[in-house]
Amino acid sequence: MAKRKQPRNRKIQKELQETADYIIARLKKKGIVIQRYDSYSTNSIYLKLDYGVSNSIRISDHKGKKHLSYRYNILTCCTYPVSSKDHKGFVRFYVPTDERDLLIQKVLFDRAAKMDMYGWNNYCLYMERNRRDGERKKGFWEQAVVV
Repeated sequence: MAKRKQPRNRKIQKELQETADYIIARLKKKGIVIQRYDSYSTNSIYLKLDYGVSNSIRISDHKGKKHLSYRYNILTCCTYPVSSKDHKGFVRFYVPTDERDLLIQKVLFDRAAKMDMYGWNNYCLYMERNRRDGERKKGFWEQAVVV
C-alpha cells in the first residue's frame, strides 16, 4: 500500500518554506553549494551543504525517523536550542525556527573548521567526489535540486 500523504497545515508549511528560503539566502552568500529536497509526504525540507561535506539541515514540524539523523535540525516543535549525541556518538543540533541565525552561525563555524582541517583544495576535491558519487545514487541525490 502506498504511503498516505499527511495533511499539511498551511501556516506551518509557510513558516518552514520561509525558514528554508532565509537559510538558503544566507548560506549561498557565504559560497555554500546547497541541494534542496522538499518531502512529498511531510512538511520537511532538507538542505545538503557542499554536497554533504558540511552535512545537512532538516527543517520540519515533527521529530525525524530514528535511522535518519541530521547534524542540523530546525524544528517548529523545538522550544529552545539543544545538542545531543546520537547512538553512534555524532553530535546533533536542534533549534526552534526563531533561532535560525544561531544554526547558521554553527554551520559556518563547522564549515570553516573542516576547511582548516582539510585545506581548501582537499575540501573542494571532497565536494566534487561527493557530487560525482551522488549522481549514481537514488533517493535524495536523485530528487534534490541545486538552488
